[in-house]
Amino acid sequence: MLNDTKHIVVIDDEKYICNIIAEALSEFDDYQLQKFSNPADAMDYISANSVDLVLTDLVMGDYSGVQILEHVLKFHSDAVVILMTGYPTVKTAISVLKKGGYDYLIKPFKLDDLKSTIKRGLDNQQIKRENVELRSQLELMTVADEISRGVKMPQLLNLIVNTAVSVLPGSSAAILLKAKKSGHFRLKCMAGSYGNTSIEKFLRGEDNKRQKESDFKQLWSLDEEIKEDGIELKRSYISYPLISRDEIVGMMNLVYTGPFSYISPGQKRMISLLVSYAANAVESNFLDKNLRNSYFQTIKTLANAVEARDRYTAGHTDRVYRLARIIAGEMGWSTTKLAELRTGCILHDIGKIGVPDSVLNKPDRLTDFERNIMMKHPELGVKILHGIPFLKPAMPYIIAHHEMYDGSGYPHGLKGEDIPIEGRLLAVVDTYDAITSDRPYRDRRDPQIALDELKKFRGTQFDPEIVDIFLKAFDDGLIKQDVISRGQSSLKMKMLMPT
Repeated sequence: MLNDTKHIVVIDDEKYICNIIAEALSEFDDYQLQKFSNPADAMDYISANSVDLVLTDLVMGDYSGVQILEHVLKFHSDAVVILMTGYPTVKTAISVLKKGGYDYLIKPFKLDDLKSTIKRGLDNQQIKRENVELRSQLELMTVADEISRGVKMPQLLNLIVNTAVSVLPGSSAAILLKAKKSGHFRLKCMAGSYGNTSIEKFLRGEDNKRQKESDFKQLWSLDEEIKEDGIELKRSYISYPLISRDEIVGMMNLVYTGPFSYISPGQKRMISLLVSYAANAVESNFLDKNLRNSYFQTIKTLANAVEARDRYTAGHTDRVYRLARIIAGEMGWSTTKLAELRTGCILHDIGKIGVPDSVLNKPDRLTDFERNIMMKHPELGVKILHGIPFLKPAMPYIIAHHEMYDGSGYPHGLKGEDIPIEGRLLAVVDTYDAITSDRPYRDRRDPQIALDELKKFRGTQFDPEIVDIFLKAFDDGLIKQDVISRGQSSLKMKMLMPT
């Protein structure tokens, strides 16, 4: 009748009824039947074995069919329970259905009615189970969709272990990635119920269930029977390798605990699909990092080239970053924003790569023509870095650090809060460093002169709130000129890679 074996239990305190039902069901294919005339024995069996359908009498001495119904659903939430009674009432029928019973038969019943009711119940059960599997597949599709959207690897790995636990109730899972230098597997994320010490150690890769010399490139599993709180359970330990380019890059460890069976081959295949997603995520992250590193090496070279050409501003970007980092910290910027700040500060003058040496290093004041050439460097910087997605957060620093609060700056003449906060911050610290550093046409000046300049042009050239924060940071001793000036001759710049 059905493709997989169904486990049917018949309970009636009259043995001959059990025998009649067993004979009637003999024509069914792929089923196993257990019959009980003692309800207590039946309940013991149900609590310890896999059950798909239960056919039980409603009244059996000290036991009732409703008790059996509740006991079955406690251990087998999707089991079909059909009750038999010789004394039907509307109240009884409603009670049975409300408590989760599938149907009830009135004695005496025709055997054809019995068989059709059982068949309907099992068919309905199969549809529900297929729907559960479909929902699991939809959850897998959610993971695939997140991958296509470019979700960052930490979030994706967390999604994968949580999906594994969701599609496999009673499980816990963890992903470990292999460190390149040490070769050790390091825990990245974990989900599920892992209060048990044995489970947690396995998930973390810290137990000895798996022999150290075993091939980590191969799927490994171990099934064992356990007893918890006097209940016998079956537990599966599985370790899936994450393979990228024929090299193991990590593992996904999973523990499944069930009352009646170990993890099935079909469930293993479903988790294997998640594992392939995890391996692809690791490889994509590796390739992305390599691409980013290549970009950064090129850009670092360009940025260093600018400072190497301008002997008066060597170390300028380092000093600007040191100052901006202090003020941004006082403004409560996030860790991500601070990483972007570092990159933005280093790249803010990248456009000067296109400014002739005769203008860049001119010892006298610039002519109007030369000034116009110099004023083009923000837009040139944006053009140089255009099309590199992960450098997009640096663009406001590059394009807006010469805008003025009153709208008289360049290149776009933005005013007030229309100027990106990154540009407003950089305008303040850039000016402070320019005054306190050597320039082609003058020597460095005392920090107090720079502070007076900030005060003088507060609200016209500079954002007044940022100026106030800068002045307070200076008064509080957060800005120490000797520390800031350590970048004076630094040409080797380290960059924090945005995540």
